[in-house]
Amino acid sequence: MNLSNAQRQIVEAPVDTAIQVLASAGSGKTRVLTERVRHMLGKTKKEGVIALTFTNKAAEEMSTRLADLEQVENRAWIATIHSVAQRILEKYGHTVGLPQELHIYERDKDRMEVFMQSLREDGIDIDDYLNIHDSRELKSRERNFQSYMNIFAKIKRELLTELEVTELYPNNEVWKTYQDYQAALLNSGGIDYDDILVYAHKILLDHDWVAKIYRSQYKHVCVDEAQDLNKVQYEFIKVLCGDVIKSVLMVGDPNQMIYGFNGSSNDYLCSHFVDDFTPQQFELKENYRSTKAVIRAANQLRPSSQAEMDYALEGGVKVSGFDSEEDEAAAVVATIRNLLDLKVHDEIEGEISLGNMVVIGRNRFVFSKLEKCLEDNLIPYSLRKGERQLEPSTRFGKVLDYAIRLKLNAKDWVDGKKLCQVLGISEPDNWTTDVLQGLAAKISLSSADCYSKIFQELLSAIDNLDVDSPRIAKLVKDFNTLLTSLVENHNDASDNRIEDVKLSLEELDEFNRTWTRFKRKGLGDSLVAFRNALALGQLSDNIQDDGLTLSTVHTMKGLEKDIVFLISMCEGVFPDYRAINSKELDEERNNAFVAVTRAKRWLYVSYPKQRMMPWGDRKFQRKSRFVAEIEA
Repeated sequence: MNLSNAQRQIVEAPVDTAIQVLASAGSGKTRVLTERVRHMLGKTKKEGVIALTFTNKAAEEMSTRLADLEQVENRAWIATIHSVAQRILEKYGHTVGLPQELHIYERDKDRMEVFMQSLREDGIDIDDYLNIHDSRELKSRERNFQSYMNIFAKIKRELLTELEVTELYPNNEVWKTYQDYQAALLNSGGIDYDDILVYAHKILLDHDWVAKIYRSQYKHVCVDEAQDLNKVQYEFIKVLCGDVIKSVLMVGDPNQMIYGFNGSSNDYLCSHFVDDFTPQQFELKENYRSTKAVIRAANQLRPSSQAEMDYALEGGVKVSGFDSEEDEAAAVVATIRNLLDLKVHDEIEGEISLGNMVVIGRNRFVFSKLEKCLEDNLIPYSLRKGERQLEPSTRFGKVLDYAIRLKLNAKDWVDGKKLCQVLGISEPDNWTTDVLQGLAAKISLSSADCYSKIFQELLSAIDNLDVDSPRIAKLVKDFNTLLTSLVENHNDASDNRIEDVKLSLEELDEFNRTWTRFKRKGLGDSLVAFRNALALGQLSDNIQDDGLTLSTVHTMKGLEKDIVFLISMCEGVFPDYRAINSKELDEERNNAFVAVTRAKRWLYVSYPKQRMMPWGDRKFQRKSRFVAEIEA
């Protein structure tokens, strides 16, 4: 692979060396990371490498690039940090008292339900507290609950001790409430997403013999997007390495740290790593991806962060202001149409298409006017999603999902309660191993609900699945036939029933495709491994729908397009109105830097001079300070 001199120095550095690489956008950090792994595997005979990535997509891309290497699957463990931690929990969770079949509560509202139940068990009448008619006061009380959940996440991500929590929150019993929440999670046979790293860190810290097992096989650790590490992630890496693994490579860009809300800080890459590992330090500034015009715009936001390449194309950056969001949306659509009509341009490889383009917004709420305009102009589009699975929307899809969760963890009253609500039946007195058969027996056989028989059979079929080797293909085929029978040869089937069956079949098909992806990726065979892969976001469908991509800055991280539209660039939107102090505003600047550097060729920046508020008033807007800097 062609490497620059700066890249080659990093790749070919001595294999037992700790290395810090500050790599700006477009400087080829993924290539450097991948080739460094290739180099280390080639220079050593049996030593393994753990490569930790920020997303599952990045792990898959890296694995694909290294697929030509012999024994790469045995010697290189390429995965997200949560996936590696989860593997440790599966094998050694029992050493810290975790249940054998561990359920991960990855959904926010499920964690909230567990928290509320822990309060009920502590004698607090939560239901009475929330039973008020004043909507504003109700929202205030709900926010109070959410603030506790945010504190719990902070405790875990920062590995706070009881003393530290008491000092931070001296006027209430936060630590006791937190302990009650943790106990309620374990009583329901589960943990939450943040617990994955907390418990894995505890296992390695308390049981050095477990850490030694991994250190004996893996002698090198590489970390991608290291600017986004938080404390628990960094401490997990540190305890995994111990005093044994010295070969640690961390690659990142401090100017792209945009996950401060998750406790991330570039201090771990820039300061703690330097103090703890004394690495060789390298810097990559050359942007090989973007045109000169885009690089100049990026340097206006972060001076001297990027170096122009002599052979780079000129490209273009255009900034426009519009009277309203509707006018801005119309202008974006008109530009898209003009570009599609242009078809080819010297600076764009291949034909110009919707696949070459992305519209980026600071948050998903800025797209509403544009979506309507795209629909009116028959331009297909899709909103880029994160890696987590969306919750099913049909009754059938929900019963399928909740029943599988209950099959794997009979103590999971959270999903059990939701299953009973969907089925319209009362909850059982106890959540036991035969709970699904008990619920199936309760379902009414009344002809008023045409799904009753199907739901009974679905619960029985899931209850009879072999957890270690489930016959998912048969289950899908059987219920495809049963669902179809609800409308076939039934002339009296209403439009609503036809539409519901259609959506149910689509969700069943999506479940089948997800299972197929799970098997194809070689992540296991069991239903437990399938559920954990879902919770860790390893089974998201990365295939983009045909059409224009709409994306927030965070879901566009690590990706790029030839043509980028950056919309709704007003003060209060970008930077976000909640960014008040210098640290928060600095992270907003990083967000803008990330958004701009997603553009490979052309960048269109726009803002409306007025925006419609939810209550119907139009409010005048100031253009973003970042736009003013790009224009300067």
